[in-house]
Amino acid sequence: MKKILTLMLAAGMTLAATSGASAVDVKISGTYDFSFSGSHALNGDNSFMDSSDYRHNTGRELNQHNFDVFQRLRLGMDFIMSEQLSAFYQAQVGIFTWGGPYKGASKMENDGGALGTRASNITTRLAYLDWMIPQTNIQVRMGQQEFLLPNYVAGSPVMDDPAAGVFITSPVTDAFTASGFWMRAVSDPLKNAYGEYDYDDADVDLFGLIGDFKYDYFRVTPWAMIGRGGKDFSDVSNAGPTSSGLLPFNGMDRLSWNNGNLTVTPDNSDSTIWFAGLGGEFTMFDPLRLAMDFYYSGTDNGNASTEREGWYLAALAEYRLPWFVPAVKAWYASGDDSKVTNGSEQPLYLSGGFKPGASSYFKGRFNIANTIDNGSAGGTWGISAQLNKISFIEDLSHDLRVTYFRGTNSSNMPNVINNIYGGSVTPANYLTTKDHVVEVDFDTSYQIYKNFVSVLELSYAFQDFDGNVWRNAAGESSDFSNAWRAALNFRYKF
Repeated sequence: MKKILTLMLAAGMTLAATSGASAVDVKISGTYDFSFSGSHALNGDNSFMDSSDYRHNTGRELNQHNFDVFQRLRLGMDFIMSEQLSAFYQAQVGIFTWGGPYKGASKMENDGGALGTRASNITTRLAYLDWMIPQTNIQVRMGQQEFLLPNYVAGSPVMDDPAAGVFITSPVTDAFTASGFWMRAVSDPLKNAYGEYDYDDADVDLFGLIGDFKYDYFRVTPWAMIGRGGKDFSDVSNAGPTSSGLLPFNGMDRLSWNNGNLTVTPDNSDSTIWFAGLGGEFTMFDPLRLAMDFYYSGTDNGNASTEREGWYLAALAEYRLPWFVPAVKAWYASGDDSKVTNGSEQPLYLSGGFKPGASSYFKGRFNIANTIDNGSAGGTWGISAQLNKISFIEDLSHDLRVTYFRGTNSSNMPNVINNIYGGSVTPANYLTTKDHVVEVDFDTSYQIYKNFVSVLELSYAFQDFDGNVWRNAAGESSDFSNAWRAALNFRYKF
């Protein structure tokens, strides 16, 4: 991969240097990120437990870093033939951590960042072709591309990530644009060493339509997505399940009670997967902006215990003032009820980027520093009071956010999932109606140069998790601690 990237860069520079003799215009762009990150009790699914909590709760030791330095480069190249035809390629170098992981004397290149090693973790992030259908204004993009579903409040809790597919956009009138897409989310794996297929039906194909209505004072975007998940999907991918891992969006295990025991039967059915959403904003009373997002989602595979159906609603009100922008965000996403045999009541998601303001529990600002990194809103509700873009000095601004959020899942479910079904949930990935968090975030941005910014992120999360719920779920002690992080980020965008 490194050789391929080097050759492509060399080709790009050659084409740029001889643009007079070539019909292709090459433009290079990218972002270079560094993050110096310190944190406490942020350890993925073991978050809100420090070393003593983890030792007390499990009897084992927790290996964790309190300070790390991360870096990442995203390097993109546009190959422009004309307004009707172009291509884009983006490679990502990293994310790798300064100092390792380090595996010892071998000094393997994929360690990256460790003394005496070379980082080889270079991947293709985006690779797509843009072209216009001749004699029309219909644009086609095909390949590995960013799929971001419509959102106006707090990012998309459904899909905000690269995926492979075809996206078609066409302006119908001055006020209306229609789009359609096909996404191949998961494909059957190749044959094994014996020439046999381990899984013969694991495809996940999704088809979507988006309508975008733009007027002077408001914008409305309805959208819908439907698809099929093959019966073997859950064996080859972990995309799209509930955060608990209990009920993936296609049938895997049928659940039923038998004399007080939960009976698990493998399910061999396909699933129909569907979403229907609506988002929009209202700006008639500018500088006041009102926005909302809604979607309903579900699956159908003929058995209630393996199906899932839930919804999400979010709203925003913000008022732009000369020195700051006060805002209020609120959301509600349905959660699981107390019955394990009737499926899940959480809304579906694929690879979401939910960002309501609590950057330690949900998605972070740059998606590079240490956070729990929950991209879905499922099973939670909350409200966030914010003062954004506070600025009294040129090139210096601040964002202050206080976010209260709580679970919408039944408090009986963690015990069922962990002790009866055999799954594993913690308050870091599954909040119940008896659990809540108050998170305070304060970010400071300084524009050092035109294309170079430094952002200091400070975050503290106060937890209040119900001891009885999690003692029953763990069958052990349940001690938890507040979590915090401080990250000094630098971004060079070119």
